[in-house]
Amino acid sequence: MAEDLASDGWETLAIPAGDAAPVTAEAGRTDDHGFAYVIPGDDAETFDAWFTPDGFERTEVHRAVDDRHLYLLTTFLDESSARAILIAAVFDRSSLGACRREAFDAGVTYSHVFRIDGTHLGSFRHDDPAPFFPDP
Repeated sequence: MAEDLASDGWETLAIPAGDAAPVTAEAGRTDDHGFAYVIPGDDAETFDAWFTPDGFERTEVHRAVDDRHLYLLTTFLDESSARAILIAAVFDRSSLGACRREAFDAGVTYSHVFRIDGTHLGSFRHDDPAPFFPDP
């Protein structure tokens, strides 16, 4: 995926999340439900340099599931800078319930990105939560 974008002229940052979890607003790490991703070292530095709160206006979600896991590849695209951030993660499907309920009740969901030390690097709002969640 990153190679395809790069061949189309995009500058890409492909990140396998070091840790990831669905979160709810009351979980305390964020004010909003969604998915929290922890990214390491150099990837966190590049993410921090590229991220702007109103950038990366387009999101693509690729999803696969098995009996126990949800595999997500979320691509955040910023047309104006021709930059794409791709974050891959695996979630335990049994942990999705509360996050899914909050997302569908609100009609939106979020992706939150953190450094290993817990520093919040940025969040993305997604106006359609459906691509992020498999059928229960």
